[in-house]
Amino acid sequence: MSGTGRTRLREVGEDSLLTRFRDLAAAALNDQVLVGPGDDAAVMRLADGRLLLLTCDMMVEEIHFRRAWATPEQIGWKAMAQNLSDIAAMGGEPGFAVSSVAAPGDADREVVEGIARGLISCASNFGAVLVGGDLVGSRGPIVVDVAVTGFAEERLLLCRSGARPGEAIAVTGALGASAAGLAALRQGLAGDPDPQVVRALRAHRQPVPRLAEGRAIAASRRASAMMDLSDGLADDLPRLCASSAVGARVWLAQIPIDDSCEPLAAGIGTDPLALAVSGGEDYELLFTCEPAAAEEIRAATGTRVTVIGEVVAGEGVVWIGADGAPVSVGRGFDHFAGAE
Repeated sequence: MSGTGRTRLREVGEDSLLTRFRDLAAAALNDQVLVGPGDDAAVMRLADGRLLLLTCDMMVEEIHFRRAWATPEQIGWKAMAQNLSDIAAMGGEPGFAVSSVAAPGDADREVVEGIARGLISCASNFGAVLVGGDLVGSRGPIVVDVAVTGFAEERLLLCRSGARPGEAIAVTGALGASAAGLAALRQGLAGDPDPQVVRALRAHRQPVPRLAEGRAIAASRRASAMMDLSDGLADDLPRLCASSAVGARVWLAQIPIDDSCEPLAAGIGTDPLALAVSGGEDYELLFTCEPAAAEEIRAATGTRVTVIGEVVAGEGVVWIGADGAPVSVGRGFDHFAGAE
């Protein structure tokens, strides 16, 4: 509580505020809404029986990006990619997108045009179409806001709420590359030709949403819950568990760490595992399934899939170290704490 008696957002935290928003919105939902606030995307049933997915995300200059560290095209690409990743997390097909950009009047025209090119390029690469939006003046930093629709079959829809005790917890790909890219930028390595640095910078600036993998996981009918990893495994897995009313045990030694983490972690005084667990913005898929189904899902996606833990009864996530004892891990990104 602040000295004025008012509660600041950084004191409440993102998750608590989102819970309050969900409570406020609940009374206005109707029977067309299958999934309201609290998942990667909202889900509505259309008149023809199809499911409409809807998601939105915002990026704010100096909080989510810096123009000194990314081109306008890369900024636009990332703004679109993080929304498409939400569609992937539901097992959906992308549809249409709109975007609003706020920029000060003294910003270069080329910056806003570059952001638009990045938005359109990313959408086109993954089957979405940018169909409109808004452009407004601002006295503050550049803000890019994107909303995306998608479509899914009800029988294939995956939410955060389906995990059951006894199931395996798995992730696609490897974790930590985006955080390693941010570490490289903080160390002034933006122009370093080392392949690991180049790989990490690409992961941070131009992430690839796992749309094909999300559809394959959904089509396998073997997964029970899924979400994307945007704020980091340390924050996102507890959200999936809370939605499913379950707990989890994670074996830290099993977490697949991207190769770029090791050479870049030391430069910012941390270790590769911390980048993989708490770094965020990997946009890999986190899902649960019967243990015997993990290999089948791996084959269906054609992508690396790693079992990192198990769903248990109860609540909370227990992180298990190499010696078998529970350990604490750092939290991922909190939007209001991060804004400070």
